Amino acid sequence: MHRRPRLVSLAAVAVAAGLALGGAVGPGPVGAQAPDPGDPTVTTAPIAPPRASIVVDVDSGRVVLASGAREAVPPASTTKILTALLAVQRLGLDTDVTVPPEAVFATPRRLQLEPGSVWEVEDLLYAALHCSCNDAAWTLGQVAGGGTMAGFEVAAAELAAQLGLADQPVLRDPAGLDGPASISGGNLISARDLAIAGRAFLADPELAAIAADEGHEWVGGDGRPHAVTNLNQFLGRYEGAFGLKTGSTSRAGLTFVAAAEQGDRRLLAVVLGSQNHYADARALLDRGFLLAAAGEVTDDVLPPVPDALGGQPTTTTTTGTTTEAGPATAPATGPGDGGDTDGGGVLRSRPPTDRPGADTSGDAARRVVWFAVGLVAALVVLALAVAARRRLRPPGIDRRPARPRRRPRRARAAVPDEA
Repeated sequence: MHRRPRLVSLAAVAVAAGLALGGAVGPGPVGAQAPDPGDPTVTTAPIAPPRASIVVDVDSGRVVLASGAREAVPPASTTKILTALLAVQRLGLDTDVTVPPEAVFATPRRLQLEPGSVWEVEDLLYAALHCSCNDAAWTLGQVAGGGTMAGFEVAAAELAAQLGLADQPVLRDPAGLDGPASISGGNLISARDLAIAGRAFLADPELAAIAADEGHEWVGGDGRPHAVTNLNQFLGRYEGAFGLKTGSTSRAGLTFVAAAEQGDRRLLAVVLGSQNHYADARALLDRGFLLAAAGEVTDDVLPPVPDALGGQPTTTTTTGTTTEAGPATAPATGPGDGGDTDGGGVLRSRPPTDRPGADTSGDAARRVVWFAVGLVAALVVLALAVAARRRLRPPGIDRRPARPRRRPRRARAAVPDEA
């Protein structure tokens, strides 16, 4: 009589438990300390070590640990750290620049700049650093170089000397491309030199603020509203993370310059030629904070960040006469060999009102998946509970009134009548 209510209660408990399970193991809000299965910075799968890596103390320049850090290798989009430094040094944040004709051929990630349109340097920096927009980086690099890509190479070499880069860096492409669509085959830089550039970047409060920001909205030189979201998934996933820049090409692999602060110590990790740049950066920083706290560091110290990088704002009208800027026709915008993808596709403009804050669509989709997982788990728990209840139920007592047994008709016919 009371079996159905008890079964309903059991089902309710099982569903609640399953949904709680889904909520517990599913991804929490961005910034949660406990890693979740959707956290790209955490992995349990074995991965090969990066080709080159280094961890340095941001404030002192002391190298905490390093591996292959003096070999110049392709850096992919982490090049944009140097391009940003050069743009601030030679142009300034508030300067308006004219987009050169060659910039529209940068691929694959593009802000879809139009030749001759005028944009503010700060907005282009947000686009280059947040969404890795290569046409924005090409514009900044070429204009900072006096109007040509050859000029960028000269200006970047001068900046490298000022910073104290010592491993013979090759800096030709402002975006970090290194395939057929790159400028003269692209760039080479060591992890140590990239750490030097990263320290100089973080020493500039305005650049550091851009790298740590969630996103940016503005009206571009085309008269349309634009918005970019910071694609650095290390922010909010690793304790104290506040930068810096990711990269990816088929030649360079995954690259990353990561910065984090814990307690009174700030560390910067550089990962080049990685299979999982976020996981590598997490492991390096975890180890780096432990070693730094114990005083177990190397004897290597990076050169000090210059008090002023020098250089004067350059006022240049770009004419597009350079012959080194790429192919005569625009290449495909999809990811391809040598195209710096940074894990995404082409950026599209959208009104600022459509974007209340950081892009959380990925988290919402993952929550739906984990809700479904929790529901399935609840049904499984319910089925097992019902089966176990039936199997373990003790034999009951039959309390129905006894009824007289009736003989079969044939049996009654065979019995003789009584006298």
